[in-house]
Amino acid sequence: MLDLELIYAEALRRCAPDVLIRQFVTPDLPRNVVAIGKCAASLLDGFAAERRVENAFVAVPAGYPLPRTPALVMQGGHPQMNPSSFRAGEELLRFIDAHDDVTFLISGGGSACVEVPLAPWTEEEVAQENARLVASGLGIAAINVTRKRMSAIKGGRLAERVRGRHVTLVYSDVSTGDLASVASGPSISKSSPPILIADNNTLTAVAASLVAAHDGRAVQWPDQIETDVAVAARDLAHRAALLQHDEVLIAGGEPTVVVRGPGRGGRCSELAVRFALEARGHKFTALFGSSDGVDGNSGTAGFRIDCPASFDRADAEEALRTSDSLRTASIIGRPIIIPPTGNNLRDLYLVART
Repeated sequence: MLDLELIYAEALRRCAPDVLIRQFVTPDLPRNVVAIGKCAASLLDGFAAERRVENAFVAVPAGYPLPRTPALVMQGGHPQMNPSSFRAGEELLRFIDAHDDVTFLISGGGSACVEVPLAPWTEEEVAQENARLVASGLGIAAINVTRKRMSAIKGGRLAERVRGRHVTLVYSDVSTGDLASVASGPSISKSSPPILIADNNTLTAVAASLVAAHDGRAVQWPDQIETDVAVAARDLAHRAALLQHDEVLIAGGEPTVVVRGPGRGGRCSELAVRFALEARGHKFTALFGSSDGVDGNSGTAGFRIDCPASFDRADAEEALRTSDSLRTASIIGRPIIIPPTGNNLRDLYLVART
């Protein structure tokens, strides 16, 4: 029986931003660097290992790793914008105005941690609308339509402010090919197409290679999962029922979750509970893990569960109705608790027959 937690941990290690970015750092890239998002610190450190940095600005959500490379570091909010997010935005504009050529290192989480409102909207209005969108259950592309409309930096407006040359490297937490949605695309422009460092497909491909290296057979989900979390759980359980005993189903993505109450949980804990409800007597070991080590407000990175599990189905369904999936997930499975990884490639899901 393969150790799914070992596969998960090793996949995260091999997909670390500071590891993957190095092959994309070329001698011609501008040495003034702006790094934004959850992975900003790791991306900057990986860049600096290959190319000397003259000046650097980092905007990172509070609580995430900070860079070893000397930089002006601003810590903003996430997933909600806060006053620090807007202070980071003002400092970012000052940095851009002071430097002609810039390399942008963009990762997810940047939409909330750094912002400048576009007139006539105020900081309070932008923050309130962002909070509404985050809780809405909408996909990231739909959310970013509104975010970009209200922002002085998103949707390429930051790129327009650069006087000289700019290059963008993206460590993506969104749909395949949709690089303009990462951190709401502040530096994306037609004159300088973005360069992809990695996305969720990278993470699932590495996991598949690790399964093969441990004498298992990987069965890869064809696309990133972006459906409603209830649909995702049903589809995963139905496909898992067809697995042979040496096969591991590997999937990834980011199901949509509507916040319905004040409980504790996240995408991975809710998917784990819903998968257990759908398992219907089949024997599975499954892991539902975030790549950044943070699953909503659950305090975990995700869960490993064994099915069939003994739990009160009515209580589980009530927990889901109040967005309190952590309670049931802790009964049916084992929480995965790790520090924030510095990664951000959406989620990784592994299912094996037992």
